[in-house]
Amino acid sequence: METTQQPAAETKELRESTAHGTPEFPMQAYVNHFRWCPEHLIGWHWHPEVELSVVLSGEVEIFINNTVYKLTAGEGFFINTNAMHMQAAVPVGDEYPVLATICFLPDFIGDCGGDLIFRRYILPITSDKTLRCMKLSPGNEWQSGIIGAVKRVCELSAEQHFGYELRCRDLIGEMWCSLAENIGEAPSAPVDRRTITNEKRLKKMLSYIYENYQNETAVEDIARAANISKSECFRCFRTMIGKKPVAFLNEYRLKKALELLSATDMQITEVCLACGFGHISYFGKLFREAYGMSPREYRNQGFGKAPETS
Repeated sequence: METTQQPAAETKELRESTAHGTPEFPMQAYVNHFRWCPEHLIGWHWHPEVELSVVLSGEVEIFINNTVYKLTAGEGFFINTNAMHMQAAVPVGDEYPVLATICFLPDFIGDCGGDLIFRRYILPITSDKTLRCMKLSPGNEWQSGIIGAVKRVCELSAEQHFGYELRCRDLIGEMWCSLAENIGEAPSAPVDRRTITNEKRLKKMLSYIYENYQNETAVEDIARAANISKSECFRCFRTMIGKKPVAFLNEYRLKKALELLSATDMQITEVCLACGFGHISYFGKLFREAYGMSPREYRNQGFGKAPETS
């Protein structure tokens, strides 16, 4: 387990297929540099792990359930298991956000088979549908303690001295105890049944897009993934993420094109076809509208390429 900087090609999407950590030690720490993420964001995704992050520098916006949380350096956030979310950088001059993040499965703290710790302290939080995300402020004593512990876990994970696994586990246990003890202070916006249904449908449709963006895809195909009508598909996208399905599909295709232009030597036409665009002229038109330059100009100027790391 090591602290990593994630370049563009490693940005994860949808319900992440890669586990954080290992089955023997289901926790991992990261340092995310948004400068090297395509469009400086980590797109809509969800995962079974709990996520705790601290903004080390810059400003970040967290999008979740039609709510936007704005965070500045020193603040942090908690994201519950399987909560769908997106993280976007808010550049301040030449400064882009850097996040210290830890992700861990609930059974890292207590046996999810049903032991007392799981039933008393974990399940009430992970099963709370109103608690998707919580902002952590350094001005709040118990939240400040969690913020400091997240940083310390990242430091221990980077150093990997003897016994760091035990120290990480103990710190995360203390964080969770503090969260469970003070969770009543967290403002919880009611989440109605319709929103929960929409989230389930959107996860299915986004998964379909992420897995089939390279192929010819129509709105009917996207709607069919959630077993809903075309009109309901439009309504769900508009309500949950404020975009039309085809607009979201094309934005995702362009994002994948950025990754290929940055990380490979593929020809522009090959990138176009690999990302699901049938015509090079249409690809070029959308790319220029989105980024103010052609795909070739983007590649020639070296945008999106992360520096080598040790």
